[in-house]
Amino acid sequence: MIKYYKNQLKIHKDLFKLYKSYSFFESIYRILAIIISPVLLKFNPNFISLLSLSFGVSAFYLFMKNYLVFNIAILLFIFSFIFDFSDGLIARYQNTTSFFGRFIDGLFDIFTIGLLHILFIFVIIEQNNNLLYKIFYFVTILFLPIQHLILDRFSALARWCNEIGQVNKIKPYFRNIHFRNATFIFLDLQHLCIWFLLISGFNDYIIIKIYLIISFFASLFNIVLYIYLAKKNFSNHSNIEDNLN
Repeated sequence: MIKYYKNQLKIHKDLFKLYKSYSFFESIYRILAIIISPVLLKFNPNFISLLSLSFGVSAFYLFMKNYLVFNIAILLFIFSFIFDFSDGLIARYQNTTSFFGRFIDGLFDIFTIGLLHILFIFVIIEQNNNLLYKIFYFVTILFLPIQHLILDRFSALARWCNEIGQVNKIKPYFRNIHFRNATFIFLDLQHLCIWFLLISGFNDYIIIKIYLIISFFASLFNIVLYIYLAKKNFSNHSNIEDNLN
């Protein structure tokens, strides 16, 4: 067991280098995933992805049945995050990585985070039913899948351009260190809010509000960034040759 942990920490040595490869909370979830991984080594990684989703769905269901279990729901969402980092770790250990696994992992992530957003919005609306707030929160939820759609669309078209023999290759994902760190900061601030809600043990209206505002600007940042990158990289790339095939 100790040998296994040492090997995993050696593989994931960047976990302890803040903001080099991961945000602070990503590192925490990955470390926790490594800790629990020995009991998951015989499970199919896709089943672990499904298990991650089930924690999120269970958290949402419990909260909708009884608002008093808010802190339990938050804890289940945190379990979902930990298991979300476990599936890839197990897939690499079993040498069973696949693009289908990446597909459902990303899809389940959107569902889980979406449910968390909806849960928070229920809490907010219960305390403040203002129409402007409702519109803002609706846009915040809408931005969540839109940013993933734009990022995936950009990635797919970048690979498509590269495949049909364009001279200047386009990177499917933008890796500029400054924008990456901005994304890490947004992510850490959101998860700091989640952990504060768990530790405080009550549905703090202000913290939830801060979380949703951060989520809005994080999504907006990514949407604007990838639309700009699409304009910059795809404007001079013709798809006529591909359309003729």
